[in-house]
Amino acid sequence: MTEYTVSQLVGTKKRVLEAVDKRQLGVSEGARLLGLTRQGLWKMRERVRLFGDGAMNGRKRGPGTNSPARNKTPDWVEEAVIQAYEACGGAGLDTIKWVLEENYSEHTAWVELSRSTIYRILVRRRLHIPHDKSQPHLHNKKYAKGYPGEEVQIDTTEPFGKCKGTMLSIIDDYSRYMGAYVYKGATSLSVARCFTHFLDHAPFPVLSVRTDNGSEFKKDFTKLCKERGIIIRRNPPKTPQHNGKVERLHRTIEEECLWRLVRDETTDLETTQYKLNLYQGWYNTTRRHNGYRMQCTPRQKIETWIINNKTNELYEGDVNETLTLYTGDYFNLIVSFFRRVCLGWMREMGMVSSENWMRPPATRCVASRAGVMLFQFNSI
Repeated sequence: MTEYTVSQLVGTKKRVLEAVDKRQLGVSEGARLLGLTRQGLWKMRERVRLFGDGAMNGRKRGPGTNSPARNKTPDWVEEAVIQAYEACGGAGLDTIKWVLEENYSEHTAWVELSRSTIYRILVRRRLHIPHDKSQPHLHNKKYAKGYPGEEVQIDTTEPFGKCKGTMLSIIDDYSRYMGAYVYKGATSLSVARCFTHFLDHAPFPVLSVRTDNGSEFKKDFTKLCKERGIIIRRNPPKTPQHNGKVERLHRTIEEECLWRLVRDETTDLETTQYKLNLYQGWYNTTRRHNGYRMQCTPRQKIETWIINNKTNELYEGDVNETLTLYTGDYFNLIVSFFRRVCLGWMREMGMVSSENWMRPPATRCVASRAGVMLFQFNSI
């Protein structure tokens, strides 16, 4: 309203109140003219008596504009939240909360941050746009399989654009143990090779795999699954929500890993795969998953199942097979670690020649069954 309209409205209210005070107008009639109840009219009359004619406009509800909120989060805590948000690459609220608990406990000190507090900070800093809750959800049913390897979901995407490399993502439905591979050309042979690597290094035997109807999951891929005795479950056409976990994994990898790559690195698939291996090791062993029935890392999920659960009746293998696969590579990694330590000790003692020690290092990728870890060690 304009100032003139406000002044006219205040004048009308003032005349009605004066008429009521002089008994020229009844209380009920005056309240009806002003659109108030009798109680509201008497409250307005009392406010005018205490605060003057300006009280007829009403006051804005809530705290005053100059009074700070009592429970406002300190600025230094908000800065820690922003740093965690940027470090995670714009991850979800639960992931940011976990990163704050693990890495920023000294910064946040005695302040306990809830999920809603982090949400309000991000909205206030214009870093998060609230979602439209009116949009319908196509697939609301949450589910998880009963044991590791009962079903893995697999799908391909092109994160850098058409003809700039294909990424194959694989995730276990039960434990969320994942694998990611980049290659040129979306052929069934490339998918079969990557899936073979995943099967050889997964800490559990795979019983079935869920895919869409893409051509890359035919021919060589079907032949591989037949040789390994793996059941292929294909989604109906135009139902990507049936592969929801791996579809969400695509987005997670892009938000937490691929966005850190510079433009030159995206064209070098070897460098991209190296970054994915590092991320895969962190994801499978350290990153806390906030999915359905998770709230732990994939490694912890598998360990808990090995310790606490019996073999499922539908599972044709033996639980000891999963235990053997899971612990076998850890033993190999420990041996490799001690080998490197012993080489350093032998060098200091003069038991290894400097020529052999200074030989250019051979880079080898050791794929751990609990996560791919990259080691660089010298060959002797």
